[in-house]
Amino acid sequence: MTSDAVSSTPTASTPAFRRRWDVFLSFRGEDTRGTFTDRLYTRLQHKGVRAFRDNEGLNRGDKIDRCLLDAIEDSAAFIAIISPNYASSHWCLEELAKVCECNRLILPVFYNVDPSHVRGQRGPFLQHFKNLEARFDEEDVSKWRKAMKYVGGIAGSVVNGFGDEADVIQTLLNNVLAELSKWSGVAAFTVGLDSRVEEVLKLLDLKSNSIRVLGLYGPGGVGKSTLAKALYNKLVAHFENRSFISNVKKYLAQENGLLSLQIKLIGDLSGMASHVNEVNAGLVAIKSIVQEKPVLIILDDVDDASQLTAVAGRKKWRKWFYEGSRIIITTRDREVLHELPENELYEVKQLDSSESLQLFSHYALGRVKPTPDFLPLSHQIVSLTGGLPLALEVFGSSLYDKRKIEEWEDALQKLKQIRPMDLQGVLKISYDGLDEQNKCIFLDIACLFIKMGMKKEDAIDVLKGCGFRAEIGIKVLVDKSLLKIAEDYTLWMHDQLRDMGRQIVLHESHEDLGMRSRLWDRSEILRVLQNNLGSRCIQGMVLDFVSDIFMKDSAAAWGRFRGTPNFTTAVTWLKEIYKEYFQHAAEKERELILQTKSFESMINLRLLQIDNVQLEGEFKLIPAELKWLQWRGCPLKTLPSDFCPQGLRVLDLSESKNIERLWGGRWWSWHNNKVGENLMVMNLRGCYNLTAIPDLSGNQALEKLILERCYGLVKIHKSIGDIISLLHLDLSRCRNLVEFPGDVSGLKNLETLILSGCSKLKELPENISYMKSLRELLLDGTVIEKLPESVLRLTTLERLSLNNCQALKQLPTCIGQLKSLRELSFNDSALEVIPDSIGSLTNLERLSLMRCQSIDAIPDSVGSLKLLTEFLLNGTPVNELPASIGTLSNLKELSVGNCRFLSKLPASIEGLASMVLLQLDGTSIMDLPDQIGGLKTLRRLEMRFCKRLESLPEAIGSMGSLDTLIIVNAPMTELPESIGMLENLIMLNLNKCKRLRRLPDSIGKLKSLHHLKMEETAVRQLPESFGMLTSLMRLLMAKRPHLEVPQTLGPTETKVLGAEENSELVVLPTSFSNLSLLYELDARAWKISGKIPDDFDKLSSLEILNLGRNNFSSLPSSLRGLSILRKLLLPHCEELKALPPLPSSLIEVNAANCYALEVISDLSNLESLQELNLTNCKKLLDIPGVECLKSLKGFFMSGCSSCASMVKRRLSKVALKNLRTLSIPGSDIPDWFSRNVAIFSKRKNLVIKAVIIGVVVSLSHHIQDELRDQLPSVPGIEAKILRMNRQVFSTMLDLTGVPKTDEDHLYLCRYREFHPIVSMLKDDDKIQVTMRDPPMVKGVELKKSGIHLIFENDDDYDEDERSFDENLQTVSEKIARFFGPSEGGNSISDSIVEVEREK
Repeated sequence: MTSDAVSSTPTASTPAFRRRWDVFLSFRGEDTRGTFTDRLYTRLQHKGVRAFRDNEGLNRGDKIDRCLLDAIEDSAAFIAIISPNYASSHWCLEELAKVCECNRLILPVFYNVDPSHVRGQRGPFLQHFKNLEARFDEEDVSKWRKAMKYVGGIAGSVVNGFGDEADVIQTLLNNVLAELSKWSGVAAFTVGLDSRVEEVLKLLDLKSNSIRVLGLYGPGGVGKSTLAKALYNKLVAHFENRSFISNVKKYLAQENGLLSLQIKLIGDLSGMASHVNEVNAGLVAIKSIVQEKPVLIILDDVDDASQLTAVAGRKKWRKWFYEGSRIIITTRDREVLHELPENELYEVKQLDSSESLQLFSHYALGRVKPTPDFLPLSHQIVSLTGGLPLALEVFGSSLYDKRKIEEWEDALQKLKQIRPMDLQGVLKISYDGLDEQNKCIFLDIACLFIKMGMKKEDAIDVLKGCGFRAEIGIKVLVDKSLLKIAEDYTLWMHDQLRDMGRQIVLHESHEDLGMRSRLWDRSEILRVLQNNLGSRCIQGMVLDFVSDIFMKDSAAAWGRFRGTPNFTTAVTWLKEIYKEYFQHAAEKERELILQTKSFESMINLRLLQIDNVQLEGEFKLIPAELKWLQWRGCPLKTLPSDFCPQGLRVLDLSESKNIERLWGGRWWSWHNNKVGENLMVMNLRGCYNLTAIPDLSGNQALEKLILERCYGLVKIHKSIGDIISLLHLDLSRCRNLVEFPGDVSGLKNLETLILSGCSKLKELPENISYMKSLRELLLDGTVIEKLPESVLRLTTLERLSLNNCQALKQLPTCIGQLKSLRELSFNDSALEVIPDSIGSLTNLERLSLMRCQSIDAIPDSVGSLKLLTEFLLNGTPVNELPASIGTLSNLKELSVGNCRFLSKLPASIEGLASMVLLQLDGTSIMDLPDQIGGLKTLRRLEMRFCKRLESLPEAIGSMGSLDTLIIVNAPMTELPESIGMLENLIMLNLNKCKRLRRLPDSIGKLKSLHHLKMEETAVRQLPESFGMLTSLMRLLMAKRPHLEVPQTLGPTETKVLGAEENSELVVLPTSFSNLSLLYELDARAWKISGKIPDDFDKLSSLEILNLGRNNFSSLPSSLRGLSILRKLLLPHCEELKALPPLPSSLIEVNAANCYALEVISDLSNLESLQELNLTNCKKLLDIPGVECLKSLKGFFMSGCSSCASMVKRRLSKVALKNLRTLSIPGSDIPDWFSRNVAIFSKRKNLVIKAVIIGVVVSLSHHIQDELRDQLPSVPGIEAKILRMNRQVFSTMLDLTGVPKTDEDHLYLCRYREFHPIVSMLKDDDKIQVTMRDPPMVKGVELKKSGIHLIFENDDDYDEDERSFDENLQTVSEKIARFFGPSEGGNSISDSIVEVEREK
């Protein structure tokens, strides 16, 4: 086999929606069907790649089938198999031409042909094209020749025999998978990753409710971070609360590093910004989150145990986490994980020799296996790299452009000189192969820019300012795998590469810091500056004293004062201001002041960052050849006039709140200062006190000027309009800017002008047409009343945004002259008419008119926008769409949501051949035209709140690509039978279609359906075919009950009936148990009667089962076989008499208001159970095993008077230890509680850990209150913190369980240290329990209340306490004794001690 390096054409930007096909196969059937193409197709399918292969092409007519074109347009990549007879088929050539138009990844395979023959249409193709010229138009043949030439010029795979096929197929597969996985954050090409992921997933055991902590350890460069990212991608769908923190060790190098780490974690898990300002407070905040819900936390690259302590405390930290949580830690140092047992460690090992060879070959040769010529050398190289993926990638990439054996042998000799396992030595070989300029760029990035998190665009500006070929240099580093660009365009470098670069600099001088070329360590920089150790060797240094990112206490106090203005909040605010005044004075005394003289000897200094630093002295001493100065947070009001580094190219003073004028007190200071002449970039973002910018007429180099959020600017100096070199001008959110220079004739090269948020700007310059190069003009939120006619001469303009322009009512009638326009947006503007000329915007791709309340018609001319892909009209009062819209063959998204006057779609809609999303929410559409079936590429159809939509056409079954169909709150009565033809449908949402009475039998044909939502419909029976939905994972079909007062119950009791008046009882279809992938079932209020089928355990994937408000009398014993069931919800199953043995995986059981329930099987196996709700199970006599429920956090048995005494005897310290809330019949509170009010007093060396509040409440049911009887908890009872007799905090007690009797009930609520009622306590504060006044509901009486404060050691003892005096017992033991018999030793709970001992 011979092969050029596999490459691809440039790819378009990532599509907004996943395409229907992953890859399209273009081939000549008679040459390769049954051989190579079949084998390739099978391999792709096996790897889960959705490949399109046309098997119907033998009998086609002259025109290529529309479905085939649709498949091409909706494919992410293409494989063109060019064989000897390929060009004999004009269909193949038409496919190829269409493929080339799509500008996506093309992977050519030259099957028994010479690529040069393909390029020149020679060899077997010569006669084929002569025949085509005799049959077809010259234009068609010319198009086909160009496609062949283009594809023949792409480096592809050559197959000359069967032995070549396996390697080629693997290479093609790898390239396709790389294209599809770009979003995942994992390396595009990996070897051995899948097997490692599977091994780790087994250790994590997602089906278990236990808390799993796993430590991944191994040497640097072995792939720990890649494995962690791949695991995150696998696990992320299982956790609502998750955090992936990469490069954890970098936080230790920062000021307030551990606190920054905590803030990052809190923000990720909670989704909210955190304002904690010290580590202990951060621990409390973290604990408050991770104890409430399962979390996924991945801490990547931990190198110090203190980092784990900062996020999880010192001792027994895994006990913090909610059951089901998964915590993964990666580290090079196994000692960091010393507390983890052996079965919670996973060593990430080096690749074996086979895997190493495959990875190396990919990066060195672009193929799976080296060619025979290079195979022996490859084996030797691989054996010397130690199986480390990073070394293989970097060293392989360094050889990618070398194709001579001698070059590889030379590289091998260099590699042999490196000592075994010396990763950095291997990496340095690649560095040594760079030219001098690219070496300099690499060191600048590794030593300086990576630390700063610099964006690619900013780095290019800085490096260009140094005279480097920045774009080319960065591309070289990326190609050689020495640098990567993250998704947000931040520069990223593996820390081993970064450290290698820094080692190179450290070797410049081990002892003398001043003799190194670059400095990045804060302490070393301060030694150099404070001791005047600088020299001509120093080229760059980065010093950032981060400004206080944490919220000041006074700011928080001020916020509370504004929200609740009273004496207490005012005093608190003043106290914090007073405290901060003295803190600020102390900080001023310690403030670091640097002297400019320290820089005088650094005559070659190019790069300098001194963020938030105070600089004093003569500024003329700053080196004249300085190219980049970043001084964010500059404390000066103006730069001194003697600051004159004439070589300065990039000046960044952003976020400098004190800056008022840029240079000197007078404008002549700028003219006399040559620094302005060479500036290329000036960034003054966030200098909100800047009142003016100087005369820039002398500057002929300025390319980028950023003045975003310069609130003090009222007008811009007129010289701005004369800067010929200017490319980018950003004035966004300069909210006081009222005037833009009238003459902009000099801005001939300006490409981007941003004026968004200039809320006082009324007009643009009349001669804006001089901006001949302008590509982006953003005017959102301005008060511009009209666009000058001269704007029509901006022939290069590609993006025009006028969102929220409330004064703009009309556009120039000839706006169609902006021929280059690709995006046009008028959202929330006052536009009244869209000119007909808009149809002349032949390159327009996106048109957005959302919420334009004055536009009621769309001109027919929009049908001429042939390249339009997005058309957004949400909330616009149009009453019809023009018929011409059907000619928009490239339109992918049409959104008319909340166009409430739109009553129909035009029949021409079938012409939207590329449509992916159609959004019709809130329209007045009554039905869809039959022509909608022509939307073969439509993947998502949304019709929420279409209150007049009564039916769907049968034609909907022709929409073969549809994967999401959402119809919510529509008056439909049935679905068409053709819906069963939607073989790719994944989501079907029919919620609140209250007239929908049946599902069609054909629904069982939806083999891809994963999610079916049909809540609050009128469907009463499921068809027998329902069990054929073998892919179904979520079935949500609850009905909304309504309340009646039936005659059979007492006057105080209510019965909840299903939404349907029909009293017909429901039986599940016998096929229901075939839904083996179903993990959530919600069938509330379906009136399911009799017995649940015994084969219910076949629903083996069930995790959540909600059968509340049904009529069955028993549950099958097979229920215990649902081994991963987490939630069993059975409230208001009023005929249920017994609960069978339950699976041990349960964390929640709710059988509230099951009035007939008499028997519950032993619960002692439910060690993970956290909530048990048996409210009003009045016939229940006992709850066996409750004393063993050591994870219980909520236990509710209000109204369970028959079993109360027995259960109280069973309650043990084990069951009460973690309990947060408890409700039970009773009229007493422990006598060791403080009655009504508790006073907090700090104890020496002991921290308060919790507060327990107990209340005795009764309900008077003869006092009617509809709200009270519908609530799940008793409302209106509060706990307050009083400080100096003024309330500073209050919280409503969680009194879950509303009893149906008038008896007294005891509720206990335990609040942990992270709850405000604990964490806010200060000396002499009082905690008081009261009824809210006025009461929230009627008939509630608070009879008693008590509070107990729990301090450290009060509830920390886990052993047997039966022989202890009461004053030595833990709180949990004392509560157990309170519930138990008065004489010790007779309670059932005593047995739990023996059980625990045996364990």
